[in-house]
Amino acid sequence: MIKKLIFTIFILFSLQTESNERELLLYSQFGEFCTMCEAVLLCEEGEIKNHSSIPDEGEFTLYHLKTRTFWSQITTIWEFFIKNFEGYEVKGHQRPVIIISVKETDWSAPALGQARISVDPDLIFLNDTKINRLNNQWMDNDNKTLGFCHRLPLWESIETIDNRSN
Repeated sequence: MIKKLIFTIFILFSLQTESNERELLLYSQFGEFCTMCEAVLLCEEGEIKNHSSIPDEGEFTLYHLKTRTFWSQITTIWEFFIKNFEGYEVKGHQRPVIIISVKETDWSAPALGQARISVDPDLIFLNDTKINRLNNQWMDNDNKTLGFCHRLPLWESIETIDNRSN
């Protein structure tokens, strides 16, 4: 019940937000990446490759960004309310992320971490790496390029992760 109320309030406030003309990784029709949305990102070295699903083998890292926690969702409502006042900007949010490293056909055990999605600058901070949301560049904390990331189809990716992780 409370989640439905929060989601409804979020939609009402997000309808008042300006549309973002830029193509950002993890940008939704509701404005900044929504509280109840999930995403699976595949990051790998080299040039960007747009896989339509998780490859059977290779060397890459999967980031499964989970829905925001209850209190994090409450802060979203507050941020969208308060941003209507002059001088306040939404800075971003944190959410749980499951990280899986894949080398050839070997999958690491899923590790739980925290992702911080930043609005300015447009970055996703993930433990010891970050993703530039404007150009999908995957970097270490010293801004050295590791490769590129892209979003995978959610439900198919979650099913693959569940099957491989068990």
